[in-house]
Amino acid sequence: MFSLIILSKAHPISSVDLFTLELTMKRVRLMWKNLPKQVKRYLLFYSLSGFSFSAIIAAPTLGRLLNISIEDIGWLFSAAYVFQAILTYFLGKKFETISVNYGYAIARTFFAMGSLLFILTKNVYTFVVAQLLLGVTDVFYPCQVMYERALFPPKQREEIYSMQFLITEFTKAVVYFLLVFVLARQMKDLRFLTFIFGSIFVANLFYAFSLVKVLPRVETGSSLHESHVLAGNTNGAFISMMLHQYLAYMSFSFSSFLIISYYLMDHFKLDSSSPFLFEMIFSISVVVSYLWKRRVNSSSVRNLIIGSVLIILTFVAWFVPNVYVFFISHTVMGLGFILWFPAKEHIKMSLSPRELGRWEGFFQGLNILSRTFVPVVSTQIAGKLGHRWVFLTSSLIFTASLISAIPAMRWYRRYAERVKA
Repeated sequence: MFSLIILSKAHPISSVDLFTLELTMKRVRLMWKNLPKQVKRYLLFYSLSGFSFSAIIAAPTLGRLLNISIEDIGWLFSAAYVFQAILTYFLGKKFETISVNYGYAIARTFFAMGSLLFILTKNVYTFVVAQLLLGVTDVFYPCQVMYERALFPPKQREEIYSMQFLITEFTKAVVYFLLVFVLARQMKDLRFLTFIFGSIFVANLFYAFSLVKVLPRVETGSSLHESHVLAGNTNGAFISMMLHQYLAYMSFSFSSFLIISYYLMDHFKLDSSSPFLFEMIFSISVVVSYLWKRRVNSSSVRNLIIGSVLIILTFVAWFVPNVYVFFISHTVMGLGFILWFPAKEHIKMSLSPRELGRWEGFFQGLNILSRTFVPVVSTQIAGKLGHRWVFLTSSLIFTASLISAIPAMRWYRRYAERVKA
């Protein structure tokens, strides 16, 4: 009943919405028709990443069911990130010279193995190893970035990232609806999570196989799309954009599902399906947001700014200790994400040098290095001051992230004007 109340408050539907939905779906179909065949194939397989996100939600939920305290699990998550930070930079540089398909496939294989081990987890030690395997995927994140740079046509890049995000969130919305309203009624707690981890294991093995045998091959991490033009001397602006991304991801790490799952289950006394309901509302919000985003002719810089402000306001709203405010405000986060993420990726790719792998590797290594202390700090704040102070911290970090992007936005605005001229 609580789930239905939340959904009715968050997403009322009218005849105007249905008409707009039909019109937007026609535009989406037209855009899909105009995409290169290889990009379409990749986006369809990428939807498995949306389903795989379930493991990120389920892991801390499992920790709660195993009666691991929030302070202890913070230390466990931090310990799992230590060695990953060291590897990331070197692997990012390595995949500049060999096919990134293999690195991408290895990442999904590790994710599958971690999901399988979570099924067997009965104690803290197994939990640490499973989380370690799951987190190795982040080490290979530069492979995904370099793969997409070579595959996506530059002129369609922001639209493709919007479509990619839409497909992923639509998949999550459907899957989480089934999990919350169907599966959770049949299975409780550990059985519920076991089914989720098992499904993710199978899906990611299939994804890894497809990256090697089915999906388009990118020869090296330095490969560029045939119509990609290197921007030139943009090091300062590019580093500004990478710093923006780094701080943004740090803010999300502070208010990760490690905090959210415990907050929902300890503070609001909800069951193990509540984190999936929470994320389902976000996914629905993203899908519905696409109804108007396609009709708004806004620049990438403006989308980045507006999206960032909406995300900051969501973190501030979470400071209010009310379950309905907490759930409904997640729709604002969805609106922010559909604007922020595609704009951020498009500007970053436009500024990127040929040696993108080592820079992504460096900043991803820095990101993972931050995660060695962020779980400890965030869980200590949650345990001693309260969860909502963690959310307020995230709002401050994301504000700093937006400020750090100013040089990149200035450069890109001048670059866009020159291209139009």
